[in-house]
Amino acid sequence: MEKLNLDESYLDKGINSLSGGEKQRVALIRNLLYRPEILLLDEVTSGLDSQNAKIVQDLIKDLNEDGVTVMWITHSLEQSESIFNKRIQIEQGKIVKEEILK
Repeated sequence: MEKLNLDESYLDKGINSLSGGEKQRVALIRNLLYRPEILLLDEVTSGLDSQNAKIVQDLIKDLNEDGVTVMWITHSLEQSESIFNKRIQIEQGKIVKEEILK
């Protein structure tokens, strides 16, 4: 929780009292509790300020480097370039581009 700028006080808060960005980070923590081998993340930095978006990106990059497979759905090509080693671009349900980034 500390890595995502959330302290233990968030454990006692109701979901409706959290901001959009806090909800995003709590949802990510909830998924990480199970130590997944694969993460499917849809717009995981949506609603986050730039500082917390960077923290989430760094955490996901570290997890990926530790062997966790990450499928990250984003509208930001720049964001995908800074984190992952492979990108698949889909338009209208079809793969239009597949590239190795690193």
